[in-house]
Amino acid sequence: MTSPTPEAKPAFSATDESTARLLSRHAPVLAVAADRFVDLFYAQLGKRPETAAILQRLTPERYASLKAAQRAHALRLLMPGGEQALAEEALRVGHRHALVGVQADWLAASFGLYADCLLAQLQDIEPGEDRHALQTLLMRRLSQDLAFQLQGSEAAVGREREVMERVDLLLLSDQSPEALPPAILKLLLEMEGISGAWIGHPDRSGRFVIDEVAGAGMADFLSQVGIRSDDSPLGRGPSGRAWRSGVTVTSDDWGHDEAVAPWREQGQAQNWRSSAAIPIHSGGEPVALLTLYSAIAGFFAYPNRQLLVRHLATILGVSTAQKHNQRRLARLQSLYRAFLAEGDILIKARSEMDMLRKTCQRLVDNSFFNTAYVTRPDAAGWFHPLAAAGVGSTRLSSVRLHVDSTDLPSILSQTWAENRLHYHNDYLSDPARTGLHPLFRANGWASMATAPIHRDGKVWAILGVTSPEAGLFDQDTLVAIARIGKLLGHGLDELDLKDRMEKEREVQGWLARHDPLTGLPNRIALLNRIPEAMARALRQEKLMAICMLDLDDFKPVNDTYGHAAGDALLQIFGQRLQAAVRQTDFAARLGGDEFALVLENLHSMNDLGRVLDRVQQALETPFPLPDGHEVEIGGSLGVTLYPIDEGDPEHLLRHADQALYTVKTEKGRRSRFWTCFHSSEGSDGEQARSYDHLLANGGLRPYYQPVLDLRSGRIIGVEALARLWDGAQIIPPAAFLPHLDLAGQESLSSQMLQQAITAAEAWEKAGFPLEVAINLPPEVLISDHCLTTLQGIISASSLPPQRLTLEILESGEFLSLAIAKERIARIRALGVRVALDDVGSAYASLLRLKELAVDEIKLDQGFVREIPRHPGDLLFVLNVRALAQDLRTRYVVEGAETLETLDALAVLGVEHVQGYAIAPPMPEKAVLAWLQQYRGIAHDQAPRTLLGAYAAHLTFDSLYRMAPAMMEQLPNLDNPYRCRMGRYLDHHGLHASPVGVAYQFYHAAIGRKDRLAPELENARLRLRMAMEDALHCADFAARYGRPGSGGQDQ
Repeated sequence: MTSPTPEAKPAFSATDESTARLLSRHAPVLAVAADRFVDLFYAQLGKRPETAAILQRLTPERYASLKAAQRAHALRLLMPGGEQALAEEALRVGHRHALVGVQADWLAASFGLYADCLLAQLQDIEPGEDRHALQTLLMRRLSQDLAFQLQGSEAAVGREREVMERVDLLLLSDQSPEALPPAILKLLLEMEGISGAWIGHPDRSGRFVIDEVAGAGMADFLSQVGIRSDDSPLGRGPSGRAWRSGVTVTSDDWGHDEAVAPWREQGQAQNWRSSAAIPIHSGGEPVALLTLYSAIAGFFAYPNRQLLVRHLATILGVSTAQKHNQRRLARLQSLYRAFLAEGDILIKARSEMDMLRKTCQRLVDNSFFNTAYVTRPDAAGWFHPLAAAGVGSTRLSSVRLHVDSTDLPSILSQTWAENRLHYHNDYLSDPARTGLHPLFRANGWASMATAPIHRDGKVWAILGVTSPEAGLFDQDTLVAIARIGKLLGHGLDELDLKDRMEKEREVQGWLARHDPLTGLPNRIALLNRIPEAMARALRQEKLMAICMLDLDDFKPVNDTYGHAAGDALLQIFGQRLQAAVRQTDFAARLGGDEFALVLENLHSMNDLGRVLDRVQQALETPFPLPDGHEVEIGGSLGVTLYPIDEGDPEHLLRHADQALYTVKTEKGRRSRFWTCFHSSEGSDGEQARSYDHLLANGGLRPYYQPVLDLRSGRIIGVEALARLWDGAQIIPPAAFLPHLDLAGQESLSSQMLQQAITAAEAWEKAGFPLEVAINLPPEVLISDHCLTTLQGIISASSLPPQRLTLEILESGEFLSLAIAKERIARIRALGVRVALDDVGSAYASLLRLKELAVDEIKLDQGFVREIPRHPGDLLFVLNVRALAQDLRTRYVVEGAETLETLDALAVLGVEHVQGYAIAPPMPEKAVLAWLQQYRGIAHDQAPRTLLGAYAAHLTFDSLYRMAPAMMEQLPNLDNPYRCRMGRYLDHHGLHASPVGVAYQFYHAAIGRKDRLAPELENARLRLRMAMEDALHCADFAARYGRPGSGGQDQ
């Protein structure tokens, strides 16, 4: 370690040649004064108590070395030359004196003594100029030496002062309390004389645990030795005594101090000669210990070092207090977070265990606790954990603790017995609880607290928390634990209240949705079930049946045997009904003797029949009454099938009720106790029976309407339409079809097939091989007899099955059912073509086209009939045609009632049409006469009417919408007369009409490179409105509405 030196190199006043000769001449005489000075100086030091103590700590060798160094320095003052080296040595001597505790006033006194010795020695020199000059020179050199030594001493003291000032500044800095101790140790090592330091605290066993360490070799030293706080041999050194006494203890001479004998060998390896142990207090109690080491004997005993030691103790005490306060604040903040978390847990907890588990987990996550648990005793008094989290939580279940345990005392049993909080801040130091020490030591549990949890006003369980830190449980922490225990109790009481309320709600809810007599669901539950069943039917592609059931002859039971007997019968039937239906089905009692069924997952009518057979058996089995009698009753049941029958739940129930009414009115004549709903339900029963009679007795008169191939002009087939003849007039289908039940519809379909095929065979013999189509209701399609009837008729006919088409009406979601798809596939497997009729009447049918394997699509005629009034509907016709082309399916458009509509359809590229513009429906014989005189209607897609011209425009605009970039490559796109509609308008002189102007406006819009989408849409809208106005104008329509009008050749 080098002494500090000023920036400018120090030096004594230079000696000239004469001065050098003067000193050299008298040096032998003056040397005696130097020897006398050293002897007198150390003799006086021995007489002063404070300096005597310093000398006593020196070894003889060190003492002799100091005297020799002092004598050498005193002699060098008498030698000429070497002034700079002499000054530097004086600085080092002053610095060394300061390190060993020599005060500045001691230095000053020593120089006075040396001056006296020199002056006395000068008396031996002859008076004269030499003595005077020599006296002046020596006093000057002596004063300069004193100045330099004082400067060196002050530099050493100033360095210590600077270090302490920097230590003080650390307290004012923004460093955390945890960072202060290592920072202070680092600064202390910058102080000359201190070569090692550590801060620590004793553990429960009394052995010091090192928290911070600094200095070369310090960590190795501490790893080799043991230091304790108790009164054992390893606790009688400075550190142990300082901890027990609470005051600073120093060892000024490790070489001779027996108190440090256990560590002397290791200390000598580090060249340590002295040490100081300084207790660090917080709140009046020692909380840590600072121990410093020096290679200088007695370093810490000097007065200035005593001040240093006391200052360090104060600073570290403040730092420790800050650290403890910060930890206390952090603990309070963590407990506050735990409170907030507990409130959140209590609000969101779904169950008792959910609340307990989350509370334990949050206490571990948000606090200083390393384990949290909730435990309660069983009936035998043994504690069992209900929930736990943290270190060792899985081991708690293996600990056997009893509420009355005496041989293994626990604060758990104390809390349970006394119904109040208990805690222990140093469990491992308690000899009364040694039986639990292994568990606590293995899991790092130093302290523990337990609080009662009350439920319904009684102790129900114990909340326990542990910490790895001894002394953690202060008043704030204990209050918080008690409050969390109370919150848990309140939360459990709230859960109990919620459970009671929920059970009451469940009871009330069950009563609100169930019939109290039979236990079956009631009407409210039924109305909730039906929408769910409807959704499942569509999703699973199955049928779903709604059934209304009335008990027949129930009233006589009440009248004869009393209402108690009637109630017993209803209860028995409710049980039988539940047993009769499947698990996926639903049975309800609506009141009185009225019941309802929801039958799901039906593949066909066979499935429905099997379930209802079991229901019938449940009805017709005799019922035992409480008085021993047996009675027999019957029942009537009405069914409606979804999605064949569409509507909301109330709508379906009404239809099932109408079917029930029908089957009840037919009770004396019916062959089974149930029937399905048809639109005839609720109508005049006599009228319905009259239509059944006509159908059964040869009253069916099919009419046939031709289907035209527009490209070739040929008639390719006919559609057979049902009519009835009552002997006086033809009855249209709208009059009788709604009155037919399933049996009637099956009979109608079978007769239509037979007569249509017979007619087709006759026309073929006459030279007209035509296809023939008949309508097949959805109910008939899925009926049990459909396929066998069809196979029988085909096999008995000479007509190739490929010329027979069955048109299936698009009916809500019916065609999405698996049974419908399966039947269609089997029909096509016979070679019979299948057409989907009235496509577009429901949006779903368009989405379903890609899923169904059909041969033909027939557009709903409602779209076509309105085209003269709403020409924009041609776009829909065009889009469905494109879809049919994609599916490689024949496309037939019904409803072509006028020649201008026929023209528009031809321009759109529609190949097959049907309607009054071609021919009306006619009986079989009239068809042959019409065919014989028919000359053909062909069309080459050139527009012949204004409506046809607009159809041409829509075809062009549709292509433009799909591929604008490609269409924009066409030349002269802004010229309206290059298109078919433009040529038609120009040919008829309509370029200046509102339609012509609007058409020019459209082409101008698509021809501009900078056009905007809204501008183009406005042009389309303007043209469409102009077309509608023109077609609505009678005079304009008369001139340009029909083919050939306006002078164009046919």
